[in-house]
Amino acid sequence: MAILGIIICAGLVLVFRMIFLAHHDRLLYHHVTDKQIPDQFTNFRIFFISDIHRRRINKKTIEKIKEPIDIIIIGGDITEKFVPLQRTIKNIRRLKKWQQPIYFIWGNNDYEAQPDRLERMLRQENVIILTNSNDTIIRGNRTISILGLDCFTYGEPRLDLAMQGAQGSFMILLTHDPEAFYLLSDQELQSIDIALAGHTHGGQIRIMGVGPYERGGLDKYKNTKILISEGYGYSSLPFRLGTNSQCHVITFEKLT
Repeated sequence: MAILGIIICAGLVLVFRMIFLAHHDRLLYHHVTDKQIPDQFTNFRIFFISDIHRRRINKKTIEKIKEPIDIIIIGGDITEKFVPLQRTIKNIRRLKKWQQPIYFIWGNNDYEAQPDRLERMLRQENVIILTNSNDTIIRGNRTISILGLDCFTYGEPRLDLAMQGAQGSFMILLTHDPEAFYLLSDQELQSIDIALAGHTHGGQIRIMGVGPYERGGLDKYKNTKILISEGYGYSSLPFRLGTNSQCHVITFEKLT
């Protein structure tokens, strides 16, 4: 009986730890330097959040950010099936704290959660939806381009369409599933300076460091930078182990 009690207690501690990790935010800062970044975009900052799913964005996490934010990027899975639309609206309005443009790309769970209704709401909230399309940000006489791919699971990601008319000297690619990035040809990769992705949750639950996906982070693939977020929310049960609930502040600086 004593051994059984110890096992039960250990199991409860583990469950509570997993729930804690699923709701304990980590705010990660990334400094990206590149010779392609125009001088005018040094200290340009992006708030990047992906895979919110069922969670409510923590106001305290947002308030920790003291630096000015220039744009907000939602990397897909802003919601999922059975999440009240009002909760998603509140999350978007929390991100409007900075009064800056909000960009969104589709994730697989977004397509499963009444996408027509979700799209109407996003447009009503003035969120810029990028689906195989791009937008240009201007500072002085220099520009950067933000390219958004369609969902890898339910859509048809097309970099050729996303690139049409994009003339920025620095190209930011948004893709929910990093697999769409890894499948790009070498020639296509040469046109991208940095990619932002999510979807994997870093594996969400890792046993002794082993999980269904690799950990997230900022890395290079064939000389192109890619930041894969482990996500803000969780799939299915509200558990994490060996991974972090996270969101990101990305600061650009021209490499001289």
